[in-house]
Amino acid sequence: MTPSLAFSVFTYVLALGFGIFALSYYLGKRKPVLRSLGLTFNRWLPIDVVIGLAITFVAIGLVFVVEMFLGAVSVQPGTLTWASFANEVLVPLLGAAALEELLFRVLLLSGVAIVLSRLRHGRWIAVLATAALFGAGHLGNDGATLVSAFGTGLGGVIYAVAFLTTRSVWLPFGLHLGWNMSQGLFGFPISGHVVPGWFSSTSSGPEILNGGAYGPEGGIPGMLARVLIIALVFVYVKKRWPTGSIATLRFAPDPEKQSRARRQAAARPA
Repeated sequence: MTPSLAFSVFTYVLALGFGIFALSYYLGKRKPVLRSLGLTFNRWLPIDVVIGLAITFVAIGLVFVVEMFLGAVSVQPGTLTWASFANEVLVPLLGAAALEELLFRVLLLSGVAIVLSRLRHGRWIAVLATAALFGAGHLGNDGATLVSAFGTGLGGVIYAVAFLTTRSVWLPFGLHLGWNMSQGLFGFPISGHVVPGWFSSTSSGPEILNGGAYGPEGGIPGMLARVLIIALVFVYVKKRWPTGSIATLRFAPDPEKQSRARRQAAARPA
């Protein structure tokens, strides 16, 4: 077994263990399990996904323009067709984003956040710890370096912050899918993987600018785009929940309190 495969197996087992712990905790506390795990189905689902897609497409569009201006990439027409978009872009990236969000946010982050909940900044520690694991998990990809792992870890911060602040998997899923899809469509490698796009972008400058064979998250413009996305996520959640706190990462109401309020409202006489 290769080191990268061994680490992947370790990560899956760790995520499953923390997920089982979170599930047991919510059941023991008589909390609404699916909503507590972020698997909510409500009117905000399509909005969160679309917002996530829009934020990341804008960010990668900016990276594309900046890298072209700096001469960090050379751009040619892409080979994207409707068939290749469906079979080689949309379906694989949907599956990858869904699997990683289930493992790293719904299972792993939920459990780690519970364990650290008594600490003053426990939710932030949970974000950083799981993001570091997320970045390290991509070191086996083509073109990966410690720099690209840090850039991917920033992505883990984005998705973890989005998950905890909304108490839902759909904003991080939209952000994750949008980041990967927009990279591919603009012709960039997606964490070392290449798919058909609108353009075909070839690295023509230092890797610190373009990320080399790994893609934008291994270069400075891509990392700055990650920071921009984190800021935009906070703008979005602050707009929805003005009293939310960045220091504690508490924005969306607790699902248990929401359920209790609904039961009390239903019990009131008409």
